[in-house]
Amino acid sequence: MSVRSTARRGTTIFAGVVSGAVLAVTVVGAGVTSVMGQLEGNITALDVSDQTGVSLTDADSIVVDGVTGQTSAFTMVVMGSDSRVGKGNRGYGSVDKFGAVERSDTTIVFHVNADRSQAIGVSIPRDTLMTLPECTKDGKTVGGEQGRFNEAMFLGGPGCVLKAVEKLSGLQIDNFMVIDFGAFKRITEAIGGVEICLEEDVNDPLSGLVLDKGLHTVTGEEALAFVRARKTLGDGSDTSRIRRQQAFLSSMARQVLSSDILLNPASLLGVLNAATQNLTTDPQLANIENLRDLAISLRNLRPKDITFTTMPWRPSGDGATVIMAKKRANPLWDAMANDTPWPPKANSDQPLLRKAPEELRVEIINATGLPGTGKQAKKALRDQGFNVVNVKKIKDAKLSEYPSDNTVWFDPAWDVSAKTLIYSTGFTNTEEIEGQGSTMRVVITEPLTSARSVSISEATKDLTANVSTGDESYCAS
Repeated sequence: MSVRSTARRGTTIFAGVVSGAVLAVTVVGAGVTSVMGQLEGNITALDVSDQTGVSLTDADSIVVDGVTGQTSAFTMVVMGSDSRVGKGNRGYGSVDKFGAVERSDTTIVFHVNADRSQAIGVSIPRDTLMTLPECTKDGKTVGGEQGRFNEAMFLGGPGCVLKAVEKLSGLQIDNFMVIDFGAFKRITEAIGGVEICLEEDVNDPLSGLVLDKGLHTVTGEEALAFVRARKTLGDGSDTSRIRRQQAFLSSMARQVLSSDILLNPASLLGVLNAATQNLTTDPQLANIENLRDLAISLRNLRPKDITFTTMPWRPSGDGATVIMAKKRANPLWDAMANDTPWPPKANSDQPLLRKAPEELRVEIINATGLPGTGKQAKKALRDQGFNVVNVKKIKDAKLSEYPSDNTVWFDPAWDVSAKTLIYSTGFTNTEEIEGQGSTMRVVITEPLTSARSVSISEATKDLTANVSTGDESYCAS
């Protein structure tokens, strides 16, 4: 068997890279302040108070509550623009065909709790049918009719998108970032590419993506093609593409944190320049000092603390659009508004788990050298619902070939399932074994007498929401 990694290490740097812009926040938060002056002019500040009625200045803190003086929750909207105008955006359809206007091709509502224990990224399907907000364009009031969510950008720019998000969620959100095709390509190039996985060969003529099945590292044009591909991947829907985009962002975060980028000043400056170049934000986020303060406040978040999900939806019936499922979506919006954990936790120390013990196959490997401990471990896991399929005792002469500590072995393709077993056993040592298959293996070097109970949130069972965390991998169909 081939061991992919000896253990999953915890990270102490903010890993919620919901965009290349947030990547810039991350590395600045790592203590890199000497290059901030060089980045100051990269970001374009856009005042959208004419749309929202809320005026922000770059002097306003985005970390500290002005009334209480305490660290406050932070929420922003990240918008991926599909504009074909400008450097780096040509070649994705002509302006004659698509027009010189832009729409919010990808929209993520990003919320970080005040105690910085959790971050949530909520994708809003671009084809969500809604009553569009009334916005201002060329001095006239537009909107107010039924339309697709992504039309809000065309109606009144980022400010109108904020109003559309508010209309759907009930949240008031002042901060935003807009990233176009060109900026996205530069970011992936600066970090040296992002690993993706494909279950099948792909030849997508619309995006230009041509790749064999398996693992690939994509960058620039190819990376953009992956997140834009739609018709020939999954079920061809935008909601299926959203899941791939979230997986891409998770992989990007892991790539940055596992590389030497943060320790190499030259590489770091390149990434920062790429992430902030031609970025458009509200005045608060355009202030580099504000970005630094925000990043410092987020420095202890780890990939597993970041939850990605899609706004719960249901088909509209026309075969092309979806409608927000209010009953299922409201608990999510309420959690963000009230700054409470989502999905709700039965146990405060339990991470987000999506696979119940009954769905897992487990083999126990008794490497204790003590008789009876294998059966004891089997009972402990079965009491919590695990499907223990075998107990294997290791002969004394072979014990040195096994780990010296209690360990969970799992195939990285089943990392979601493994999280349930790892939490229940309480084992801190884990190893990813490629090719092991769906059966998890618990190697005990000392007795396992009990296991923790597991709670699976109802929210994780919503197939439209596709809940995941930043430490999970995903192979696109």
